[in-house]
Amino acid sequence: MTATRHMIRAGALGLSLCLMPAMASAEDVKVGVVISSTGTFAFVGDPLVKGIQLAAKEMEEANAFGDLNVEVVFEDNRSEKQEAITLFNRMGTADDADIVIGPVSSGEAQATAPVAVDLQMPMFTTATDPGVLKAGEWVFKSTEIAEVFMGGLGKYVAETVKPEACFVVYIRDNEGYVRQSDIFRDTIKEGGVQIAGEESILAADSDFTALATKMAASGADCLFMSTPPAQGANIVIQAKQAGFPLDAVLIGNTGMTSAQYTDTGGSAVADTYIPADYQPDGVNEMAKAFIKNYTDTYGVTPDGWAGMGYSMFQVVANAIKNAGDSPTRDSIRAAMAATKDVPVVIGTGTFSIDEDRIPHYGTVILKWQDGAWTAPQQ
Repeated sequence: MTATRHMIRAGALGLSLCLMPAMASAEDVKVGVVISSTGTFAFVGDPLVKGIQLAAKEMEEANAFGDLNVEVVFEDNRSEKQEAITLFNRMGTADDADIVIGPVSSGEAQATAPVAVDLQMPMFTTATDPGVLKAGEWVFKSTEIAEVFMGGLGKYVAETVKPEACFVVYIRDNEGYVRQSDIFRDTIKEGGVQIAGEESILAADSDFTALATKMAASGADCLFMSTPPAQGANIVIQAKQAGFPLDAVLIGNTGMTSAQYTDTGGSAVADTYIPADYQPDGVNEMAKAFIKNYTDTYGVTPDGWAGMGYSMFQVVANAIKNAGDSPTRDSIRAAMAATKDVPVVIGTGTFSIDEDRIPHYGTVILKWQDGAWTAPQQ
């Protein structure tokens, strides 16, 4: 019989809640989760954790791991790099984790990847920057590379939406956001869209008065934001208050699927285009069941990050099941590297990892209109 134990600890406080006692067994597998549930990247971390928890609960109820005893331990690194490093070290030593899901951002992942390699412990991050993979074969990522999703969005905007000039804003203290901005900017420029202006900000910035004035005077009819969602929405609001065109084309990154963007921006962010990992109406039957179960469990519909968390646990579970009768860190690493066509609820419905450890699942373009993210008319 399987016993899947969920231990939720509040970061450095060490608080825990065990939903089911663990069984003594020589065939134990521990899955660590180091995710930013608070701080700057909580808009990713909170739904991501909920998705992971739901997947783990469903697998426990379905006895998906057979005789294996799988324990899931959650830690909040509070969107801080040093805290992520500390927790990874704890996971790899005191907690003896076999694989860790997390951390969230590219900056955090760049900091923890060398730790995972030194500990020879597989790590599965949501970081968009493929540079995290350079640390070594123990590092895996769940998000497709920006060349795929930002390049595809840029081409769509240049060829189908066809703005004349776009103003680009990005946060400079996170490599993943910088990379997404660079790729989108270069793609639309190649497609004939002029760059009316380009400004970098910090993730903690909130007063955009001077930036908004500059944007309004730029003559742009398009705004691209490579920022966290609430921050991006505030930029839109302040820009339009300063005189930026009310009907300007708005473009964001994958993070804008968070309700923080639409709740903060309200009507000001209508008609925003984004690349998305997740189709809100469900890409397959698994996704439709996920949407119902998530909504019933948490009282809200899942966003793209919830779907990503659910899918990441599906991939990790597949690796554990393919890692032999007595999984080890190395056998789980090898099974992760061999991931192919695992059913998931994101993209086009299956997840694979290629020989360079780049994930493939397919992204879509969505538009916020009439209170929902839907595929725009071609």
